[in-house]
Amino acid sequence: MQSNEHANGHLSPGVNTAGQNGAQSDMRNVVIIGSGPSGYTAALYTARANLNPLLIAGSLDISTSRIKGGQLMATSDIENFPGAIETPVDDIASVKGISGPDLMRRMEMQALHFGAEMMEEFVTSVDFCSAPGDYYVVKTESGKEIRTRAVIIATGASAKKLGIEAEARFFGQGGGVSTCATCDGHSYRGKKVAVVGGGDSAMEEASYLARLVDKVYLVHRRDEFRASKIMLKRAQDDPKIEFVLHSTIVDIVGKPHPAAETVAFFKDKEVVKAAVIKDTRSGEMRELEIDGIFVAIGHTPNTDLFKSQLSMDEAGYLVHDRHMRAIPSITCESAEMRRLEHVPGVFVAGDVSDHVYRQAITAAGMGCMAAIEAERYLAERMAEEKGISAESLDISAQSVAQSHWSVERDEMGEKSILERVEQTAAENL
Repeated sequence: MQSNEHANGHLSPGVNTAGQNGAQSDMRNVVIIGSGPSGYTAALYTARANLNPLLIAGSLDISTSRIKGGQLMATSDIENFPGAIETPVDDIASVKGISGPDLMRRMEMQALHFGAEMMEEFVTSVDFCSAPGDYYVVKTESGKEIRTRAVIIATGASAKKLGIEAEARFFGQGGGVSTCATCDGHSYRGKKVAVVGGGDSAMEEASYLARLVDKVYLVHRRDEFRASKIMLKRAQDDPKIEFVLHSTIVDIVGKPHPAAETVAFFKDKEVVKAAVIKDTRSGEMRELEIDGIFVAIGHTPNTDLFKSQLSMDEAGYLVHDRHMRAIPSITCESAEMRRLEHVPGVFVAGDVSDHVYRQAITAAGMGCMAAIEAERYLAERMAEEKGISAESLDISAQSVAQSHWSVERDEMGEKSILERVEQTAAENL
């Protein structure tokens, strides 16, 4: 069911209208900004609910922190996403995870199969303040203006990098530079690695890796740490972790990829051989032989689009309530929006609001929750417009979620909640 919205905000048949200066303007039930596990899952669930979602996924440009597919596009193997294995289910000893890009492609295909539409570009602005609870305007880099009744924000967060020229040559795809120990650590069993950082994340990454590798060098530019005392002591007490203080990595030395002679793709690829370490006090340089570098100097949530509109915590992550609804910013220009407890029809999912777990599985779960809440919101809105009691249709998060649990939904003739509203309205005529 896809529909257009008249000036009075009511739902009515139609698809496209003309935007300003001749730009195309689509009226949508729901627009999902961002891809990755949260965005793709939200697209899958809203598509199965017949909401015809539009997923604005970003691009394939690896140079941008908002790459289509998210941070997992730079992850070689994933072993901790349930069911994401290449091995037959009866061969437990040979279980092997799949690559991050492969998992993201599977999620993308699944969402598209059920009816999601995808646009591979970036959003340049979103207007939440002008008409909260009516519709929202999403603008893209190509000049499109898309009006939508609901928005799911799944723009994720970007891991901070070292910022040195050599980093890009080794980042992701097994090259030796990573920002996620739980994603890539298993590839370094029995090897030597470095972790860069001085906060809790760095201590946690180092302690995790110490259970897998032979040696962990924790490289930090000072001898003081932002990490909590308990996390710091845990790392200091681990015999496999050696602290390399007053030091920064200024270059990376490579060697031919192990598969360079047998796989054409890796012919000109390199992997990490050593890190060039600079002493921040003396300026002395030395090489530290390692097989991998894990950068743990923090993340930056991709929330610039929403500043002065949606509430964020002190680190810039979006704040939401227990129904995944975005909270208005106290600096929003709209006095009407500032008075609201939450922004109607705007939902948040994934790493853009999560600086604790930052896992693919938690992001996917949040994408599911946001999608179910968006479906309920749209159903309640339609029921109100048609003069139908939402209570009489049992439009609750629980009832909407139940419709997604049955794999035989179509065969059983079970209707989505919006179809039930439409049917009830027709019967009451």
